[in-house]
Amino acid sequence: MTTELALFVPNPREVRYTPGLYTISRDGSVCIPADSNEMMLKIAERAQRIIQELMGYDYPVCIGNGLSDTQISFERKEELPSEGYTLEISQIGISIAYKDEAGAFHAVSTLKQLLRQHKEEAMLPCLQISDYPDFSARGIMLDISRDRIPTMETLYRIVEFMADLKLNQLQLYIEGFSYAYPSFPDVWKDGTPITPEEIALLNQYCKDRFIDLVPNQNSFGHMTPWLIREEFNSLSECPDGCMAPWGWYHPTTLNPVDPDVFKFLERTFDDLLPAFSSPYFNVGCDETFELGQGKSKEQCEERGKGTVYLNYLLKLHELVGKKGKKMMFWAEIIAKNPELIPQLPKDLIALEWGYAADQPNPDHCETLMKSGIPYYVCPGTSSWNTIGGFTDNMKSNLHNAATLGKKFGAIGFLNTDWGSPHHWHHLPISYPGFVYGAALSWCVDQNVDADIAGYLDRFVFLDRNRRMGQFALDLGNYYLQEQKTNFDGSGIFRNLYYHQLTDTNRDLEWLNLPRLTRDDFEGVEKYVENLLGVLEQVDLQCDDADLVIAEYYNAIELILHGAKLGLLNLSAMDEANRKDRLSAMIQDLNGVMSKYEQVWLSRNRVGGMKESLGNLEKLADEYGKALKELAH
Repeated sequence: MTTELALFVPNPREVRYTPGLYTISRDGSVCIPADSNEMMLKIAERAQRIIQELMGYDYPVCIGNGLSDTQISFERKEELPSEGYTLEISQIGISIAYKDEAGAFHAVSTLKQLLRQHKEEAMLPCLQISDYPDFSARGIMLDISRDRIPTMETLYRIVEFMADLKLNQLQLYIEGFSYAYPSFPDVWKDGTPITPEEIALLNQYCKDRFIDLVPNQNSFGHMTPWLIREEFNSLSECPDGCMAPWGWYHPTTLNPVDPDVFKFLERTFDDLLPAFSSPYFNVGCDETFELGQGKSKEQCEERGKGTVYLNYLLKLHELVGKKGKKMMFWAEIIAKNPELIPQLPKDLIALEWGYAADQPNPDHCETLMKSGIPYYVCPGTSSWNTIGGFTDNMKSNLHNAATLGKKFGAIGFLNTDWGSPHHWHHLPISYPGFVYGAALSWCVDQNVDADIAGYLDRFVFLDRNRRMGQFALDLGNYYLQEQKTNFDGSGIFRNLYYHQLTDTNRDLEWLNLPRLTRDDFEGVEKYVENLLGVLEQVDLQCDDADLVIAEYYNAIELILHGAKLGLLNLSAMDEANRKDRLSAMIQDLNGVMSKYEQVWLSRNRVGGMKESLGNLEKLADEYGKALKELAH
């Protein structure tokens, strides 16, 4: 047996190796205390399934039996921390101690990692592990409102992914019609939203894995899908549109002084909340851009915009309390108006977000700590606006959030995975961020150097050649070949989505971004083409191996198309060569979009796919028009 130390993610708080090996017996059993409840029985059955899957051994579950030489035994110890556990492997067996059932579940996740690494030799190193989390809430927020709504199979896969990493909270971000509100069937009838019945199934699936499925519905800003409809437009702050940071935009914020707004929200809450058993509800309330521009202008001028915002928040708090939930809200507006914080109820949970490498804001974290308002730090996977990831930014952002959250008393760590604007990154692009965020939120001091690539290779992709994990991280750093800007994404994405061929989109002018140069595009092209060779060397054994490979190939093809587009725009050429280039670009982009559709439908519902492809279709049209103009 190899003497190499085991790989753990998250790294436990304390691991001490002792002499000897434990031989995994074919005749073992899983033993739990006589007073075990139903959840403890399910945990034992999980251990039983893991032994069967990885070792091929059928271990019975025993309740209240004495310790034998060949069993996995569980023992409750009240002195351990919440969600904490100890795991001891000696030459005679495996002993797990726990305070609560969540701790026992996490111990089995650690044992699973050990078993997978040593299943061939059927021997485990003798060791003692003592472990517990830094943050009581450790979650992922999935954006299911920017076109991509996962199938139930995909959602279950994500939950299993989370459970293995000891995460315990999942939020599905809803704005618009990604949820099938029973009271408003006309708004979603042409889509494929997640239904109340599906939420109820997912809720139970999460509960069985000690994950709290928290409802999340934006309830102030980000309301454009509702407010552009005639029947809801009157609830807008600015029914005819507003001035956003990037220019004129559709109505996006509810009128905070209209009583009908709260009647409307209560109907949506009554439709949404019954399927969730969580005690929490995230109501959003971020980025209320047009507050004070329209119907609330007079009150904002008289009382102050911050006070109007606060009063709306307090009314929401009352409504959420009436529904039996504890309210969460995005905290950036309150954090920028600290004089309002003493007026907030102490049973709110503030969500301090920030996604740049040097965020979240330490002053905001300290202010929230001193206020006594419980809060989460909310960094992100940095996958959106990138196609292939944003690895170094992701790692810095997640590490800063965990470090500041621990320093300034945050009770939770919510790792956001946004889809802005149209979810051009496939699911595996976010895996590195999910893994690193889980590791840091469990124990930041032990996981700064967590082996993200090793975990992905051994436990997710099951790559026998140990190349795929590092490939995923390296692809996410393609943006480093570009000049640095203050855009929260890659220049290639910006070029494909905004500038395109005709460069008529002005949404980013307010950022004063420098244009990418020939060196930028050629650097990305060379870097990503080199990675294609790595992708040909992997040997994945996961059950979705072909799909994962197809998703990464599709990401690379789209990135390379963006580089070719940039070079086309910078190149002077005669008419014949330009015709050839445009024809080749049309053919290339059509191939990319065709494969995009195939991988999209393998994990997600059909609704939203057309919208996600909209800007790429527009780019294809621009190529076609340019080609026609040359023909005349």
